[in-house]
This record gives sequence, C-alpha cells and structure tokens, in this order.
Amino acid sequence: MKKLFTLLLLASTLLAQNAILAVQWFPSVCKVKHYKTCKKPIEYWQTHFTLHGLWPTKKEYCNVPARAKMLDKKGDWGSLPKLINPSMTELLFTYMPGAVIGLHKHEYVKHGSCLSPSPDFYFLTSFSLLSQLNNTPMRFFFLKNRGKRVQTAKIAKLFDKAFFKGAGKRVRFICEKGYLTEMRINLAGEISPQSYLCDLLREAKPIKRGCTIGKIGR
Repeated sequence: MKKLFTLLLLASTLLAQNAILAVQWFPSVCKVKHYKTCKKPIEYWQTHFTLHGLWPTKKEYCNVPARAKMLDKKGDWGSLPKLINPSMTELLFTYMPGAVIGLHKHEYVKHGSCLSPSPDFYFLTSFSLLSQLNNTPMRFFFLKNRGKRVQTAKIAKLFDKAFFKGAGKRVRFICEKGYLTEMRINLAGEISPQSYLCDLLREAKPIKRGCTIGKIGR
C-alpha cells in the first residue's frame, strides 16, 4: 500500500474522460470460471474487490500499432509487449488477478490506450480508484454476506451512504450463473491517480441496474 501512494505522488497526467471502473469479487468469479488463479488465490483476492479494467466510453485501441491490435483480438496476450515499470509488478499482481494470464496487457491495449499514453499512469489510476472502493462499507458487506444471495438494491443503498444520495444509480451489477461477479461503476470528469471516486461518481450519469439478486461467493 505504501508503494502505491508513493507512486501516486509521482503521477500527474489528467485523464479527462467518461469511463467505467469494472471491479470483481474474485470468489464469485471462481464459482463460474475455471481460471488457473482460482486454484491458488492469494488472501487479498478473497477479501477485496479486484480490478477487471477501467474502460473509456465508446473508445477502443487508440493509437495502438496494428500488430498489437491484431494479437489482442486473437487473444494472444502473451505475445503483446511488456507494458509497465518493474516497480509496478507487485501492485499489478495484487490488485488484478487476471494479470497472471496477461489480462493487464489486453486491458491497456484495448481500453487504457484511450485514457492515457502511459500504461503506468493508467494502472495507477485504476489502483487508486479500486483502493478507495475497498475502503468503503461495500467491501465489508460482501465479506459479511459470503455464501448468501443478496439484493443488489441493498448494495446500491450502501453506495448512497458511502458517497451521496443517488451514487448507487451509477453502478451496474453483473451476475453469472446466479453469482454476483462484478460491479461496473460509471465515472465522469478528470480521471487521474489523484481523483476522488466520489467526485467522479457525482459527475457521472445513472446507468441500468443490471441483475437484481446474486450470490456472493466465498
């Protein structure tokens, strides 16, 4: 965590965009997927929201070389070039389980390239927003209700309490095979590593709720 905040101080690029912050509850993901990371998950993945991606609205593959775009669309993420500074590796594999299989390369090439020309700034921004979310009652609600089916309206109300009335309307809930696997949080404004999640939520428009009931994996 100290490393994250040190890197945040070095980041200054502003990313003025509308975007979706997609976060997952990894225990739920592992109930419906068979990723190799599900076999030996680290404790953080089991107790915190983790990063799927930060997606700019209606933009993809910005100024990306044709070969990188081709490899990404083929799903050959391993052949994509290395992106991040070695000092970021520990953070990446903590906050983003999919990095083990190269998901971070896909996320930057397809989405992050449209938010920042710097992969490091893109991921620092994503990690900062994720960390802010993990310091809210929503994470503790998921921990308390592991193994239970919950109404997503209750989680939306927690967003209202944590941020402001109506914040929960900026969140879409994704369920697969009955499990609540993901939340997609609508954001707007100057998106940077120093941005406050509350401010970005306030500037964003409401989105469709998505699934109404889902089971929280454990």
